Amino acid sequence: MKKILLVLLTLNFQHSTLNSLFAQKTPLEKYELAPAPYERVYLDHVLSNPCRIIDIGSNQYLGQVDKQHKLYGYGMFINDDGSQIIGKFRDDLLLFGITLTQSSAIVGDRNFYASYSLTTGRLEYVFHANAKELVDARSQLDYGFVSMKYPNGDQYVGEVYERQRHGYGIYYYRNGDFWFGQYNHDYRTGFGALFHVEGGLEIGEWKGEDEVRVITIKSK
Repeated sequence: MKKILLVLLTLNFQHSTLNSLFAQKTPLEKYELAPAPYERVYLDHVLSNPCRIIDIGSNQYLGQVDKQHKLYGYGMFINDDGSQIIGKFRDDLLLFGITLTQSSAIVGDRNFYASYSLTTGRLEYVFHANAKELVDARSQLDYGFVSMKYPNGDQYVGEVYERQRHGYGIYYYRNGDFWFGQYNHDYRTGFGALFHVEGGLEIGEWKGEDEVRVITIKSK
């Protein structure tokens, strides 16, 4: 009987240890990502929507609009208080993106997002299922939202993981262009949009600096 109990205790300990190790390696689910096929369908749907600059009261929008002049596609919305929303829009609503206020950065959609403090740069909580889910101390150290300037004059504002660009962010080039999209361990990977200072933008899929499929959207 003692041998059986010892074996069970050993197995339980090993199982608990393995679960603990696995949990440490599992990425934190901060928001819901659309599968690549859905992203490609979205691209197909908005590729004919031109890029415009629209004044909405005292606010301004730069990005794609549909035939009814609704925000539809990739764009940036700038409020008169200085807050910004950049990402993918549909029917005047944000589908997924980054919302920057004076004190916080929110990454995700309206129902599932990560909230960062711009004072500390740390991940404060994840909002999901109509509730705030607090993160542990380790996650607060591993994940962050920062501003990084580079010797060549470029700047990155966005998510980091273990001090690498990882997640969603905005990369500002010194010539005035800026890119919104996803990073994977310092490499631009996935879907996003490159906004040009002279007008227009490019939307599509990137793998590092290589273009998998990129579509030029002209100003109109």
